[in-house]
Formats: sequence, C-alpha cells, structure tokens
Amino acid sequence: MATTNGRTVAEVRNWPVSPMAHRALADYLSALPADPATESSPSTLLSGSGLDFTGADLSGLDLLGAELSEAILTDVKLVGSDLYTAWLTAADISRADLSRADLRKVQGRGCHAQQAVFRGADLQRADFSVAELAGANFHGARLQRVTFSGADLRRANFSGCTFERTRLSRARIHGAHVEEAEGLVIGPVDIGESAPIVLDGPDLQEWFHSNGATNVRVHRT
Repeated sequence: MATTNGRTVAEVRNWPVSPMAHRALADYLSALPADPATESSPSTLLSGSGLDFTGADLSGLDLLGAELSEAILTDVKLVGSDLYTAWLTAADISRADLSRADLRKVQGRGCHAQQAVFRGADLQRADFSVAELAGANFHGARLQRVTFSGADLRRANFSGCTFERTRLSRARIHGAHVEEAEGLVIGPVDIGESAPIVLDGPDLQEWFHSNGATNVRVHRT
C-alpha cells in the first residue's frame, strides 16, 4: 500500500533504549525499498517479536506488517503510524499512543492495552479478542468489523466511534463511554461491575441508547 509515512532512520523521533530493539528497527528501515509502492516481502518487514521498545517514539513511521507479538511497547508513541496487518498478539501496548494510526487488519489478540490511546485510529477488521483494554481511548475511531470478543473494555471511551458489525461478544464494558457512537454491534455484552450482567438484543440496544448512543443498533441473531 502506498504511504507517505517515514521510511528512513532519520525519521525516527526517538529510538528504543534496548540495543536489540534499536538494531532491529535500524536494520528494518535501512532495508526498506526507496519506492513506497514496492510490495513488501517477509524479509523487509520489521522483526520485533518479544523485543523491548521502551522509550521509543515511532510516530509517523511505515511499520506495515510489523511482527511485534509479545513486544513491549508500553508508553511508546505511534501517532499516525502505518501498522496495517501488523502483529501485536500478546504485546504490551499499555498507555501507548496510537492516535490516527492505521491499524486495519491488525492481529492484537490477547494484547495488554490498558489506557492505550486509539483516538481517530482506523481499526477496520482488527482482532482484539480477549485483549486487556480497560480505560483505553477509542474516541472517534473507525471500528468496522473489529473483533473485541471476550475483551476487557471496562471504562473504555467509545464516544464518537463508528461501529459496523463490531463484535463485542462476551466483552466486559462496565463504565464505558459511548456517547454519540453509532453503527451496528454484535453481543451479548457483560455490563456488570462486580457480578456479570449480560445483555443482548433490545436490552443491549436500550443500554446504548440510555448512555447517549442513540444511533447504535444491535445485531439480532
């Protein structure tokens, strides 16, 4: 996919403290073809699985297809980065800033993303099943066909989000903010605080409406 995101070592705003992560990032950027329209191959993708990127600011970089499963990205800035089809399975992205990032088709199953920021990000067809997303900020994000099945979304901010067949099956959403969100969601959903309270169908739709999301519809199975 053609992109205007950064593709050179000179465009890294802040490098990770870990020498291994620094080297992996530098090797990746040095090997990227000059033409952003050139199709990526496995040998030209960032290989960062299990690495510690603490201290990095990777905002605006082309990280398409990056392998970051089980990586440590706590507090890392990824504002506006291209992470299309990247792997974040079981990664720690707690408090990371992914505002306006391209997260389409990202594999984030089981990741730790408490209080991560996804404001205005595009998460179409991403998979965040059984992820820890308590307190995450999705304000204004595009959530078409995202899977949040079994995720912890308590106190998450979904205000102004666009759902479209967004799967919330068995997700926990107590205390979530959904004001002015719109679109179609798939339940059932647990809204309970200390004990499960599972809603689906008209009851779940009423919960959204009573919490300021009058344009949210619930898919009826």
